[in-house]
Amino acid sequence: MKAVGIKVLKDNLSKYLKMVKAGEIVWVTDRDEIIAEIHRPTKPIPAQVSHWQAFLNDEERRGGLIRALSKKTPPLNKLRDLSRPRNVIDLQTLLDEIKGD
Repeated sequence: MKAVGIKVLKDNLSKYLKMVKAGEIVWVTDRDEIIAEIHRPTKPIPAQVSHWQAFLNDEERRGGLIRALSKKTPPLNKLRDLSRPRNVIDLQTLLDEIKGD
């Protein structure tokens, strides 16, 4: 979380909005008092934010999770990759191996 005064926010609005887009929460202060909080939307905006994204935004805002920042692969692409089948291991075979140890 970042705290920034009104004037500094006004002068560098694009910079702080990029930070918010990357998942950062920005607190706006007026004479050292927090008066506002800027963060990603928590409720879905039709055709812009999926329900999953809104859930993640809400959990991040509450402090329930911290998203990993990756410039290479966006989080949703990682989820799509997880849906592909991986090496399938038979559970019974795995349990037999564990018992054998």
